[in-house]
Amino acid sequence: MKTFKALRFQIVENETTKEFTLYDGVIINKENSGTGWLLEILIDRIHKETMEGYMEAHTVLDTRVVITRASNDPALFEATITSIKELEEKISVIFECHIYTPRQAYAEQLLEQLVEDELSGSELISTFNRMMVSKPILRDKD
Repeated sequence: MKTFKALRFQIVENETTKEFTLYDGVIINKENSGTGWLLEILIDRIHKETMEGYMEAHTVLDTRVVITRASNDPALFEATITSIKELEEKISVIFECHIYTPRQAYAEQLLEQLVEDELSGSELISTFNRMMVSKPILRDKD
């Protein structure tokens, strides 16, 4: 296992990004167990109800976490909340996470674009495979 400092935390929902002020955070790569990552963040108590809602609904959250240095690009994770603990004025929130690679994000956006272009069947598959190799710039979402 490897442990890293979490410096920034965001949740991406419906094309909007919500930044949470982190008072402390740690993320653990559970590489030996093969079960992904574990993230613990310390945030303001005012977010307790929101976080409890996500936990109760077993919501898979798209999250961005800046790790180790503020200048690093955020790592992308799909995360579910497993625990919330109240502290004096803060809450500790624990997430089980799976890394979401930029390649996977690109592939999903490409597939979405090709479906919007009404490609299907073998034409969809061959175009998708060709474009995954050539990596053209994708259209901006309207």
